[in-house]
Amino acid sequence: MDMTINRLPAKTWNWLHMNECELKDKNTENTLYTIDAKVPSAIVVTETKKRTLEQLKTGMGEDMSLFMEHSITPIQCFQIPAKEQIIEPAILNFFHKDSINTMNEIEIHAEEGSQSTFIMNYHSEKNSEGLLAIQTRIYAKKHSKVTVFQLQTLGEDVEHLNDIGGYCEEGATIEIVQIALGGKENYLGCHIELAEKESELKSHIVYMGKGTQRFDMNYVALHKGKKTKSNFLADGILEDQAFKLLRGTIDFKKGSAGSEGEEKEEVLLLGEDIVNQTIPLILCAEEDVQGNHGATIGKLDEEVLFYLCSRGMSKEEAQKMIARAKIDAVCRRVPDETSAQYVQQYLEEVDTHESLS
Repeated sequence: MDMTINRLPAKTWNWLHMNECELKDKNTENTLYTIDAKVPSAIVVTETKKRTLEQLKTGMGEDMSLFMEHSITPIQCFQIPAKEQIIEPAILNFFHKDSINTMNEIEIHAEEGSQSTFIMNYHSEKNSEGLLAIQTRIYAKKHSKVTVFQLQTLGEDVEHLNDIGGYCEEGATIEIVQIALGGKENYLGCHIELAEKESELKSHIVYMGKGTQRFDMNYVALHKGKKTKSNFLADGILEDQAFKLLRGTIDFKKGSAGSEGEEKEEVLLLGEDIVNQTIPLILCAEEDVQGNHGATIGKLDEEVLFYLCSRGMSKEEAQKMIARAKIDAVCRRVPDETSAQYVQQYLEEVDTHESLS
């Protein structure tokens, strides 16, 4: 299957070749396996062959949904009952096996006034290859809150497709926190519709590209309701010949008066052959709104580097410490020690490999 994914809501100059991403000859053959899940008893879990949230757009787009459909992927549904305030996180482990293609679809139905947290771990052995594709749809009803952590520590030759779509009713909040470290090629998309008044999106991704890793991303906050809010933060570390393209869109539709959207990106460049591309986009069909975007992109500040080196660190050690601090800051937010350890273990393996190189 040929796919066009991560398409911008409004095109920029075609000659830049940044409006979308083309993937050729993707194999839809799917090796099914059971998700290793630890779910609080209050959450109702079912499996179905038909999507119930088909109408929700996702960041990667229609072709990604067709790809999942052709792979005959069962849908795992998680329903949080009304007014349930669930403190314990639901933990979904996707342990990718070497040399296989695996696809999974997740639906999260948050009923009115509920609160829940999901941790999705994408993990494999260091030298694994193959494909892991996950599509997640979230429907947050009135005054509910859903927080999703996605921790990706896949093998160095795994291709990863990670797609999210969400819908917020009045006063609902969806929060997405992502750590993306492994994988050879990473394609990420997220499209959240803030459909009704005072709904909110919080999104934070931290990624680290090394060697010839590739990150192609598309994030869309669609403001429809009045006084809606979105906040998107991307923290990146790029080394060697890594490639990154980030599309970030804040889209204010007619009727979204009083809404606010903010997008911020920080990228630390630690190599000479990096490709770093960003498209910050604000679309506006409403007058009474506030949209901001900003970026800090560059190498390590020379004064900071001098200070650390004067304390006995080498340049490489100082760079590694600052890069690691970005990831650690997000990792500390993960409300499950075992899941956080997957991230720390991955970083330690990277440090050990670099020391031996």
